Amino acid sequence: MKRRNALKSLGLITGGLMLVPSCSFLDKRTPIVLNKLKISEEEEILLEEIIDTMLPETDTPGGVSLKIQNFVWVMLDDCSDTETQNTYLAGLRSFNTTVKENYGDDFTDLNAEEKLTVLKEMMQSESLNPQVLSFLHTTKNTAVWGYKNSEYYMTNLMPYKLIPGAFSYKSKTINPTDKININA
Repeated sequence: MKRRNALKSLGLITGGLMLVPSCSFLDKRTPIVLNKLKISEEEEILLEEIIDTMLPETDTPGGVSLKIQNFVWVMLDDCSDTETQNTYLAGLRSFNTTVKENYGDDFTDLNAEEKLTVLKEMMQSESLNPQVLSFLHTTKNTAVWGYKNSEYYMTNLMPYKLIPGAFSYKSKTINPTDKININA
């Protein structure tokens, strides 16, 4: 009987020692794990800042609180071809340099108004680096797509009714001036 208790204790100790390295209590940020893309922590933070500027926190949750930046990374990693991924990453990596050249400071160091102004001007600029422009448009389109498909948006802002009304065997004449979707 003592041998059984010894083996059980040894198993628990071994399992505990295997878990100890994964239990990090540091304030260090945990990076997102992607299959194909290799990104740095600074690039993650920069994308978060850009999405926070595009979808700010108001009386509704913003893009960062809904983790839209993770949606953008996963969609880019899983659903884009290698050429698109390379163009996106090249645009992301040259974005901060472009901001610094044109506006004199890093994007993350600007205040909210300046960030919004920078993004608007860069997206409307015709002389901007095509990779940076492609990066900005891809980020904007994917972030808006992710926001509109988030659980919060689909349940609170635009609730979807599976069956729009009570089922009836009677036919009904549709008035062209009536709204079909009550949220439209």
